[in-house]
Amino acid sequence: MIQRVNNVPWPNIRTDVDVNDKQPVPLHEEYAFEDMAYLDTIEAYPMFEIQADIIIEKQCKGIVDVGCRHGPVVEILHKKGYTDFKYMGFDTSSEPITIAQAHWNDHSNIEFRHGSWDDANILAVDFNVDQVIWSGVLLYRPDDHFSFFNKITRKFYNSPNAIIQEPMPTQRHWREDLILNRISDQMEEYKESCQIFKEHVFDLDLFAGQRLVVDVTL
Repeated sequence: MIQRVNNVPWPNIRTDVDVNDKQPVPLHEEYAFEDMAYLDTIEAYPMFEIQADIIIEKQCKGIVDVGCRHGPVVEILHKKGYTDFKYMGFDTSSEPITIAQAHWNDHSNIEFRHGSWDDANILAVDFNVDQVIWSGVLLYRPDDHFSFFNKITRKFYNSPNAIIQEPMPTQRHWREDLILNRISDQMEEYKESCQIFKEHVFDLDLFAGQRLVVDVTL
């Protein structure tokens, strides 16, 4: 069931009840599918649709989706009639991956894996990668997100493209007791190191709905 606060889609956030001071939104590697169901609402759809549109516009054929959950971008690609690609998505949380594996079981070009980006076996694919999706996951590496992005996107996959999605520094729909995890105001190195850095800014009616989606050409 999708949680709503003032009719705005909201995640299930489990914070330390004994802490009186503000605390960052907890970043869990293992989470229930329902905890993040707010991202599957119509309100959240535009920030995933733009990712699918970027893939279609660039005619990407080899896609890796880092922290994919159940693969909402793949669903949108299929709805738009774009099916000629190979895709591997992985996530540290088991439940969304199990759901995705069951849903896409009959599609040999689509694979979902349960595991970590620290495991080279999880990262490895048998196709050329021309698009790496980083949708709301680089903030898990606040101290080295740019170097990690380069390590995986450029060095491991040699991908010419990437999509980055992150929350903006300010938000309309938020909780005053939480600190926003973000890297969207630390993007200068990305801009300086790529050929094209095309920004799409969204103000959506959901928790942390002010989002940046960047179409990166390396």
